[in-house]
Amino acid sequence: DLFVQGQTPVFPRILGHEAGGIVESVGEGVTELVPGDHVLPVFTGECKDCAHCKSEESNLCDLLRINVDRGVMIGDGQSRFTINGKPIFHFVGTSTFSEYTVIHVGCLAKINPEAPLDKVCVLSCGISTGLGATLNVAKPKKGSTVAIFGLG
Repeated sequence: DLFVQGQTPVFPRILGHEAGGIVESVGEGVTELVPGDHVLPVFTGECKDCAHCKSEESNLCDLLRINVDRGVMIGDGQSRFTINGKPIFHFVGTSTFSEYTVIHVGCLAKINPEAPLDKVCVLSCGISTGLGATLNVAKPKKGSTVAIFGLG
C-alpha cells in the first residue's frame, strides 16, 4: 500500500502500535512519568503546545503526527534499537511488537495500575480511534443512527 503511494518504508523495523506496559525508565527531562507507571502507547501523540493539540476538533499533532517514514526518535533523529551495530527502525513512534520499546512521552497515556494490561491494551488504538473519533469529533446527537467501520 505504501509503495503504491510512492513511499518506501524503512527496514528493518519493529512493528506494532497497540499495547499496554510498565515504564522501566524515563529520559532526561521527562517529569510526567516515573518507573513503575502503567501506560498505553498512543501512536497519535500530543505535544500539548501546537494548534492541533489545543484544538477540540483535531489530534493531528504537528510534532508527533503519524509518520510511517520517520523510523527514528523526534528529538535527535536516531533509532534506539540496533542489531549487530546497525539500526532497527521505529514504527509510528511505538514499536510495540517487542519486549521493550522506547516511546516519546507525548505518545504515552498513564493508566490506573490496577487495570489489566492484557485487556486494556486495545484502548491504545481500536477504542481510542474508533470510539474516540466518534464521540469527540463527530459528536453524534442523541437518537441519531451511526455506523462505525474499521475500529483501529
